[in-house]
Amino acid sequence: MVLSAVATLTRFSATTTTTTSSLAFLNRSRLRAKTIPHTTSLNPPPLQHPILLLLLLRSSRTMASSAPTDAAATTAAKRDKITAPYGSWKSPITADVVSGASKRLGGTAVDGRGRLFWLESRPSESGRSVLVREAEKSGDEHADITPKDFAVRTTAQEYGGGAFTISGETVVFSNYKDQRLYKQSVNSTDSNPVPLTPDYGGLVVTYADGVFDSRFNRFITVMEDRRISSTNATTTIVAVNLDHKVIEEPKVLVSGNDFYAFPRVDPRGERIVWIEWGHPNMPWDKTELWVGYISENGDVHKRVCVAGLDPAFVESPTEPKWSSDASGSRMDYRLDICIQAVPAETFIS
Repeated sequence: MVLSAVATLTRFSATTTTTTSSLAFLNRSRLRAKTIPHTTSLNPPPLQHPILLLLLLRSSRTMASSAPTDAAATTAAKRDKITAPYGSWKSPITADVVSGASKRLGGTAVDGRGRLFWLESRPSESGRSVLVREAEKSGDEHADITPKDFAVRTTAQEYGGGAFTISGETVVFSNYKDQRLYKQSVNSTDSNPVPLTPDYGGLVVTYADGVFDSRFNRFITVMEDRRISSTNATTTIVAVNLDHKVIEEPKVLVSGNDFYAFPRVDPRGERIVWIEWGHPNMPWDKTELWVGYISENGDVHKRVCVAGLDPAFVESPTEPKWSSDASGSRMDYRLDICIQAVPAETFIS
């Protein structure tokens, strides 16, 4: 195969350096009869290969023209190189580049017309959380419900969460800037939110995880109050009047423990269920599930602890939910951590 390749190259050279066809035939005959050394075939005298000579000249000119460019690039690279102590160099990959790569989606809800809503955190707007409504028709764009001067976010219990609730065609949300509760219609993108809670002159009172109480036209939610102590907040379950014409101090319905969560009113508006726990427990360690009746004036009475009160067992019920059946209303709940109650002595060494 090597000789064949060499013969092909020499054959090409012979036919291009001679003008007589007989001489070309003679050169090919000699190749068949005599083995030509590789060096003779691959490196013939330059004058016998004008095409190879032309290619060589072009290659030399290209290398000569590119040499100054390569040298300049090398010099520029050395000049731009910066030596800095370990850990002090500046990376081109900044936190803004990483966080601004995509949006973050939060809680979801459905209004009375079956339209989907969700929270959208936008890095391009300094992390502002916006309530977005799905497009009315296929091909249309989604609509922002939250005005530019508002952001749907709560700082209750530091972690936040449960910043908005939708019922029918109305949303109640916590505004990040002042932590007040606002009411707004979800039908129009031009609807202005109206405040429901007082302005305390700072971020000292926060709200989260609320539900509508249609029986008394109010909003029941968890309230965290730091007006007395900024380090030891008072947490309660309160009722906020939905009549925005009169802004009143929220009415306390349940109090006395360190933490509260998941206040839920039954479909008839007659009972309320909630979760509570106290220091030093965390909600996954030990919580209590309580049910109370709502009186004619809206107070909570006849309270009963359904789970978590027996000291002989370690229970952690969470996320209670009401459901309806043909015979009326019943309350279903699940134990998030412990499927069955665990004897307390199991944790005593």
